[in-house]
Amino acid sequence: MNKVNKVVRLALSGGLIGMVFTNPRKALDDVIDKHNQDGWNAIYFAEHKTSNLFVLLLQIIVLICTIGFWTFGAGYMVLFEKVTAK
Repeated sequence: MNKVNKVVRLALSGGLIGMVFTNPRKALDDVIDKHNQDGWNAIYFAEHKTSNLFVLLLQIIVLICTIGFWTFGAGYMVLFEKVTAK
């Protein structure tokens, strides 16, 4: 038996649209359920935070250009594991 891992990034909307229409728990449940149906097991998840200064500035510019309605970048990183036969 062989174990295979993969990391999936779940991106969520930010800004006012994200605050009103995004349910982080449902989005996380949906991603985990989808991968469970394909035989993957979620073994760990963490909040995804931007550590790149350029991406952070781009997020702020997009937020300003959309008058605070939308930006990108928030989300989760989910680690999945699958046991396969050799």
